[in-house]
Amino acid sequence: METLGERINFARTKRGLTLKGLAAKLQIPVYDKNGQLIGVKNYTDTSLSYIENNKQRPSIDVMVAISDCLGVSIDWLARGEEYSGVKMETYGQEKLKFLFDITPKEELDNLDKFIQEMRNNLMLNNDKIEKLEEKITQIVINIDTDKKEDS
Repeated sequence: METLGERINFARTKRGLTLKGLAAKLQIPVYDKNGQLIGVKNYTDTSLSYIENNKQRPSIDVMVAISDCLGVSIDWLARGEEYSGVKMETYGQEKLKFLFDITPKEELDNLDKFIQEMRNNLMLNNDKIEKLEEKITQIVINIDTDKKEDS
């Protein structure tokens, strides 16, 4: 990913957001002439599209809002890499970042699909477990009722 627009598009789509979805989440600060925050304004999907297509450069306030919404650093958005002056928190995170950087986008997409399928299967299994619990509860209630009637 060579450009700011490509990185924003990548992070946005990885989070399952449309341009409209990201625009709706962005809260751009508005300041008065004395530099005091007086509110926030929304951003449009059209403006985001211009940024993603590298036809427009965002202000620093927009960059901060985008990085906050997408959970990425401003350094990564602007340069495609983390700030080199900050050491990664753990060796594991460093290895994970390296793997992420060298893995082709297609493979990351396939991994994303696999993870989503696993989540869906887990939800289906949870539904089956709930139904099974309901049946067991009903059987226990019926057994209790039968015992009371026999007494």
